[in-house]
Amino acid sequence: MSDTTTLKLAAAISAGSLLALAAFAGTVRPSVAQEFDCRNAELASERVICGSDALSSLDERTSALYADLKETYGRGYRREDLKAYQRQFLDARDSCGRDAECIKGAYLDQISVLESRLQRAYRLGER
Repeated sequence: MSDTTTLKLAAAISAGSLLALAAFAGTVRPSVAQEFDCRNAELASERVICGSDALSSLDERTSALYADLKETYGRGYRREDLKAYQRQFLDARDSCGRDAECIKGAYLDQISVLESRLQRAYRLGER
């Protein structure tokens, strides 16, 4: 992989992390909806996310990273492992109930893992 590609990836990951953190600080308003419809939010965690611009931004960042990594993995066992890992994250997030700090922590952990996996995929030339 070229140095230019590596730098672009690092910039994209850093920009996304900064956006998520800035949004959590309340300085950025999310521009895209969550992966679930807030009008039909049933779980306590979903209602908390819908009521928070910061958590909504973290949800959007997580969804974007997940989609990028899923595309990078293509078909096969890595993609299936990723789906299972994402389901585990969603279960952990939803087990937080109304605890916004717990939800935030779940998102930040997942973002870190997904960024790391995406960076590794780029480094290995999988994309």
